[in-house]
Amino acid sequence: MATRALTFMAALAVLGACGCGKETAVQPPSRPARAPDAATAPAASARYDLKELDALTRASREYRLVLVVKTRNNPFFDPMIKAAEREAATLGVRLEVQAPPQEIDKEQQFSIVQNVAATGVDAILIAPADSKGIVPALKQAADQGILVVNLDNRVDGPTAAAAGLKLGGYVGADNEEGGALAGKAMVEALSGTARRGRPQVAVLEGIRGTDNAEARKRGFIKAVQDRLDVRVTDTAEWDTQKAYAKFQSMLAANPGLAGLFCANDKMALGAMKAIKEAGKTGAVRVIGYDNIPDVRAALRSGEVTATVEQHPDLMGRYGVRLAVGLLDGKMQRGGELLVPLELVKGK
Repeated sequence: MATRALTFMAALAVLGACGCGKETAVQPPSRPARAPDAATAPAASARYDLKELDALTRASREYRLVLVVKTRNNPFFDPMIKAAEREAATLGVRLEVQAPPQEIDKEQQFSIVQNVAATGVDAILIAPADSKGIVPALKQAADQGILVVNLDNRVDGPTAAAAGLKLGGYVGADNEEGGALAGKAMVEALSGTARRGRPQVAVLEGIRGTDNAEARKRGFIKAVQDRLDVRVTDTAEWDTQKAYAKFQSMLAANPGLAGLFCANDKMALGAMKAIKEAGKTGAVRVIGYDNIPDVRAALRSGEVTATVEQHPDLMGRYGVRLAVGLLDGKMQRGGELLVPLELVKGK
């Protein structure tokens, strides 16, 4: 069914009118799936059974799937893409990958979804740059009979429900629990470092309003409550250079900072540069998120205290498997699969 295209900004108006050691944190889900109401809140969703997904065989026909990630400029998405491509070949389906140049290019990702939907694909696997703003584009796709599977960053549940968007399912991590893992690690790292009062820490957030950024910040702050003094938080929008500039300012205004939580490792890399230039390497503990290859040397050297691994490869693998299972009618719609989280400690 043909539908009229919405621009990204027009969609926002529509939405407004709608009103090197590891510690495992999350166990793989085991409850069988059921069909919940459309666009239910995450807590209400049924869990997919890993064994059931692993048991899926080749697809009944050569479906065309498109994986739309936030950007290929962030190495976090590399293992997701590679695992998804491998799984597509195993299951006998075609997979294309599309992405805007940068994670902040929300409008371009919106257009990508619209353009992909217009070609008549069978399924779109989406890691949204904007949890709310992407909803109208996904609704258009769903109205054309295209399956929508949500990966990594959650599509906003209330916004989807208001728009009448029914997602096929979700495969990703519990980002609030990941933030809590980082917070507990920071408390441990700073234990006994403050002579007076609580140790001061800062937070560099991802793009504000996105589900994963908000959840990681929320989990971190809850975990350090009454233990550490969260002196300042600001967004660097997942970007290395923005994190470098922001943390320069944070350090200048708050010379007593003893710790920094970065909601992704790309921001941690920028903050490390600011710390080094300020002569505070080792004096400010840095905890990141994603365990990207570029941060591993800093883990070995002790410049980064820890990072949170959320297994994007599993998101890619099981995202494709779920899409094929749903298209073949072997899985029920509306559930979720939470991949394991791990804390990867540095020196």
